[in-house]
Amino acid sequence: MAIQHELSWSASRAGTFVACPRKYYLDYYGSWLGWQQGGDPARRQAWLLKKMTRMPMLAGQIVHEAIEAWFIAKREGRPQPSRQEFLDTAVGALREHYQVSKQGKWRRRPAKMCHLAEHHYQEERIDEASGAAATYGTRYKERIIASLESFLDMPELAPVREADPSTWLACEDMTTFDFEGTKVFAVPDFAYRAEDGSVHIWDWKTGSPRKADEFQLQVYAGYARDKWGADPDKVIGFDVYLTTREVVRVEPGAAGLDGAFVRISESLAEMKSLHFNADFEDGDPQAFPLIEPGFECSSCNYRELCDRV
Repeated sequence: MAIQHELSWSASRAGTFVACPRKYYLDYYGSWLGWQQGGDPARRQAWLLKKMTRMPMLAGQIVHEAIEAWFIAKREGRPQPSRQEFLDTAVGALREHYQVSKQGKWRRRPAKMCHLAEHHYQEERIDEASGAAATYGTRYKERIIASLESFLDMPELAPVREADPSTWLACEDMTTFDFEGTKVFAVPDFAYRAEDGSVHIWDWKTGSPRKADEFQLQVYAGYARDKWGADPDKVIGFDVYLTTREVVRVEPGAAGLDGAFVRISESLAEMKSLHFNADFEDGDPQAFPLIEPGFECSSCNYRELCDRV
């Protein structure tokens, strides 16, 4: 059955809607069906740009995948890799993805293989002759190593590392729950049920703290109530900033959860007012205005479509 275009909600989608309406349009409408060979060239171009990533996001992805693999090995009863193997595998993945992008191999499978925006836009930071690329790459190599060492060493994460698989509720699972007839996406990095019956939800962060981080955990608490029958007053969220070894504890409670759902409802109402079925029409890009040129544009995948290269 063909994939059908529909409106859904996630914390990241809501964030894009607010940060840049035009990027939101291109992410969820202008690039729709762009994966089809021989389809609309404009949609194809937007889709190829959408599939790009950047080194900060790639490093974060690699950290998440490494930690997920650690948990999978534990669940399956396999020996854990040595500390050095754990780190070397992740750093090797960074190098491999970088070369796939640099050499243009991503063209074979643009939906699955790494294409860095830094390469696409020939940014100075990946210039090899000047040594900038080595400096830039080292920054993210060190970020990956620091993040994974934090996962292995932080005493605050001992309950996570020691949790019995029988208590696990989620490990990087792409899941949804229904809210006002709309799918809400939730992808908890890790969650388990503690001995006292409380649900602990953990979110790994490789960047700096953002205001949206706490809200994201509140959304996960809503998922915990809907899917796991968790009492909102017994759901505890943890934002773990791995590079700085900081843990922020969030206990939404029933009141916090109600507040989060009000925010989701308001966000959905705004999205619905502009929604159209991209299976059958292109909509009006002007209804999703450009923001003023600024920092957001300097790292945006779509800058060539907005004449902001």
